[in-house]
Amino acid sequence: MAHHTVTTSCLLPLVFSLVLAGCAELIPELAGPPQTRTFEHDRHPTGHFRTRTEMHPDHLGWTLAIEQATAVTIAIQKETPQQYRRYAFSPLSIVPGLFQCPYGLIKYALTLGYASDEPMHYGCRRLFMREPLQGSIPLPSDIHRTLDLTERWEPVKGGWIDVKWEGQTDLLATYPVSAEGTVLRLAHLVRNDQGRPTSHRVQTGRLEVTYRQAPHTATTMLDVSPKQLTKAYQAVTHSIAADRWPDPLVVQIGILQGFPPVLEEVIKAALASHFLQAQICFVADDPTKARITEEQHFQLSGRVHDSQQIALGHWIPATVLITGHLDQTNTWDEVVFRISTVPSGEFIGAIRVPLPEERSLPVLQTLSEELRLLTAHAPRTACES
Repeated sequence: MAHHTVTTSCLLPLVFSLVLAGCAELIPELAGPPQTRTFEHDRHPTGHFRTRTEMHPDHLGWTLAIEQATAVTIAIQKETPQQYRRYAFSPLSIVPGLFQCPYGLIKYALTLGYASDEPMHYGCRRLFMREPLQGSIPLPSDIHRTLDLTERWEPVKGGWIDVKWEGQTDLLATYPVSAEGTVLRLAHLVRNDQGRPTSHRVQTGRLEVTYRQAPHTATTMLDVSPKQLTKAYQAVTHSIAADRWPDPLVVQIGILQGFPPVLEEVIKAALASHFLQAQICFVADDPTKARITEEQHFQLSGRVHDSQQIALGHWIPATVLITGHLDQTNTWDEVVFRISTVPSGEFIGAIRVPLPEERSLPVLQTLSEELRLLTAHAPRTACES
């Protein structure tokens, strides 16, 4: 009989636990802080174009940027992870809940809802005698997405720019469109406009600039004053006559005084690129000379087979020197290049290019065009003299 009583007393806690477990319920709750991410959902061009113009500091040129309107859809997605947690009925949980629930409420109120509300929910559930059990069941995240449609103007790649005087049919120039911008210099345009009387040209006051890339076109007008035209005609670069160039023609880039280091490096690279493309000999810079000398030493070291050996050349002295300086005497800065013969020092030509404050692109494009005009009649002699 005693043995039967002990068994019953041991089963009572088990039965009580089963009853409590049977009262448990699954409650959905957050599994972590919400995650918000922003990403580009869609983009497509609208077919609208515009030409953005930036006047050069000397008022004798423009940098044009062709831009296309693009409809961009930005998605803002808020993803909230969720889970099921099991809570069991527990009268003892009311004691810690008396402290945790008010603490969570006060903290949530003081942070104006920016803090997590989980401590508040956890404490208040314990106040209502719901004790969380170990383990959870993951649920699909709650995803809320909003779409924001905006219009952006983006640089155009490809296409052409045609320039002519308003009301005329003959084109002054056609330029390829660059994503970095296209440079128009008034002196280059009036130099191409040789078929009309000067007096009539000076009185003409508007340039018609048309961007075209089939099937799209966009036209903008640029006002040109008689004063600008007069200065442009005075600034026109004329080719140096062939008989003024020394023969053989070997160009050396001298000191570029006052240039910022980055601009100096870019200018020297642009000059070297022009002379290479024009097939005009030029003296290499010191780093290139050092590499050439190193290669010559390697060829003479005896480690190169006769069948693979490269014939050695010889150094050619420069006959033309290009020097430059930064002219800051005007209200705008100008890059000035002086071209003279060696060793006589005879001055044969000059180039003046306005220097914008922010970008070197107008300088490079203008310099390339000026060099092309200046060296049009230069002799193309082989670098073997």
